[in-house]
Amino acid sequence: MTRTFLADVCIVDGRVFDGRVGTADTAVAIRGERIIAIGTDAEIRALAGPDTRIIEAAGGGILPGFVDAHIHAAFAGVERLSCDLTTATSVDETLSLIVAAADATDAEWITGGGWSHELFPHPTRQMLDAIVPDRPVALSDAGHHTLWVNSRALELAGVDRETPTPPNGHIHHDEQGDPTGYLNETAAELVGRIVPPSTDAEIAAGLLNAQEFLWTLGITGWHEAILGEYNGKADCTAAYLATIGDGALRSRTSGALWVPPGTTAAQVPALVERFVALRAANAAAGFDTSTAKAMVDGVPHGETAALLEPYCSHAGSGELHIDAEALEALVVSLDAEGFAMHLHIMGDRGVRVALAAVEAARRINGTGQRHHFAHLSMVHPDDARRFGPLGITANIQGLWASVDPSVVPMIGDVRMRAGYPFRAIADSGAAIAMGSDWPVSPADPWLAIHVAVNRTLPGPDGQPSEPLDATQRLTLTEALAAYTSGSAELVLGGGGMLRVGARADVAVSTVDPFVIPTEALISVGTAVTVVGGTVVHTRD
Repeated sequence: MTRTFLADVCIVDGRVFDGRVGTADTAVAIRGERIIAIGTDAEIRALAGPDTRIIEAAGGGILPGFVDAHIHAAFAGVERLSCDLTTATSVDETLSLIVAAADATDAEWITGGGWSHELFPHPTRQMLDAIVPDRPVALSDAGHHTLWVNSRALELAGVDRETPTPPNGHIHHDEQGDPTGYLNETAAELVGRIVPPSTDAEIAAGLLNAQEFLWTLGITGWHEAILGEYNGKADCTAAYLATIGDGALRSRTSGALWVPPGTTAAQVPALVERFVALRAANAAAGFDTSTAKAMVDGVPHGETAALLEPYCSHAGSGELHIDAEALEALVVSLDAEGFAMHLHIMGDRGVRVALAAVEAARRINGTGQRHHFAHLSMVHPDDARRFGPLGITANIQGLWASVDPSVVPMIGDVRMRAGYPFRAIADSGAAIAMGSDWPVSPADPWLAIHVAVNRTLPGPDGQPSEPLDATQRLTLTEALAAYTSGSAELVLGGGGMLRVGARADVAVSTVDPFVIPTEALISVGTAVTVVGGTVVHTRD
């Protein structure tokens, strides 16, 4: 008897995690773009024909493809194709990469980023002047909240000792009163606004480069966290529309429309009207942009996160990038129009103000949208308990939840060690999604899962450091669910599950993560990635 539904791809000899729980199934069959069967090896092999591709999982996990709920894929790719400093492990290596990038192009500006604050606590213009004296250089840090520039860039931007510091920004000066070339937050835009923006074609090339890289990590979908001009970078929406239109962008994606810092309550109606029109136009082209991204505050490292108590080094407690009145008007109005808010928040005062804004939207509009708060470096215990009742999803960056000595001078050891309270938020009944914030930090989901579960990373000697408040750990099941179905439900409208009939976005891990000690999760990698039924990555 001829079988009607022979599989195109069979993945066997693994262990299926369906997106929510581990199962006893060991194999998956795919035909076209869909999963047609999940079961035992024998059941799935029975669906194979002479042309079926058999993938041996060799005891590894068979998982839904990871979905990154907070990423800057387009410009991560642009940086990878320009001056990418993320791989540098020393000052000399960083400077050598900058020299190589300058030698490789005759472009007017040398741009890129990814330099580490651990290597460069305070980089200076003179360091860049010594290696690229004749052309302007502007390099974002790994966190993309700071710009390192040379003297030529400062000169072209007209930034000198008389330049006033913009709101929510910081121009660092040397002992003589001159700018050091180290610009935080909105001060970075003093130079960023004159940097020639990447063209749509360059951004599209970067986006596709990023897609190829993310596939090697098992990431089959993501949420672009900023659509709009930001920190001297052009709007990447056109690149998404072009690559979706020609079929080159094969991963499932969505994006968040950017709310400029400093937006006032009076500006909200016009912004909402513009966002409604953009959402409709993008949706017609196949790109979901029903989310709005706003930056509530800055980062503790730059002392720009909004805190309930002052920083250790001075009496200030940071500033909101959007004041409480404007944020409430923004959340209430966008919620009423069907937009989910994607809020960058690092400080505990920022969290409290944002919770109040969502509370107002629930009171005025009813149940409303699935708003999500990203990062959550510092959350007061009383506020962690409010996430679930308010229906707020924690969009967490698991990799950050480990001991960070570099932030202690700013917020102190006690506040640092109380950071990233994932367990308390989850116990409030809140949904959890996960993302990387790449290129701010590495995009590998397994690294983030390791830290979310262990609350520590190995030190220079290879041994794990003391955990960051071990009581705030997530379980492995919770972390995997957050990075698959949790993120997919939040930013892609569903998916992230291995189910018969579901789109075949699948990742095969090098080992079954459930049969190894949790402290060994850092050694797990992605062996195979399938996107829409097509094998797009296999590990050597």
